[in-house]
Amino acid sequence: MYDVEPRFPFKATRNAGHIEFSRNALTLVQQRCSLRNISRAGAIIEIFATIEPPAAITLEIPDAQAGKIGCVRWSGTSSIRIGKKIALRLRFLKLLSEEHVSRILASSTLEGEPRDFAFFV
Repeated sequence: MYDVEPRFPFKATRNAGHIEFSRNALTLVQQRCSLRNISRAGAIIEIFATIEPPAAITLEIPDAQAGKIGCVRWSGTSSIRIGKKIALRLRFLKLLSEEHVSRILASSTLEGEPRDFAFFV
């Protein structure tokens, strides 16, 4: 599958975003997140551990104007806790174009050393 191929490596970034998902099929929940790594096939985000999101979510990065991106949580080890935050590994439902990835990286506020999560490698 495209999400485990080395031709789509993660690139370090730092962007503000939102995730949306439905709870009990009636309410739409929107939660802030921080985008930490991005590739054409997936992303790593951090959220506060208030609610554990379901397997299918929508990711939006307003600064990059990339629109809403359909995602599922990566199978296997898809989340770890870091204090009060949860780091989630997401797989996009379709590959992003290089233009979308470039727009997201251009709007990044990353400074200094990138943050790597060893279990995601």
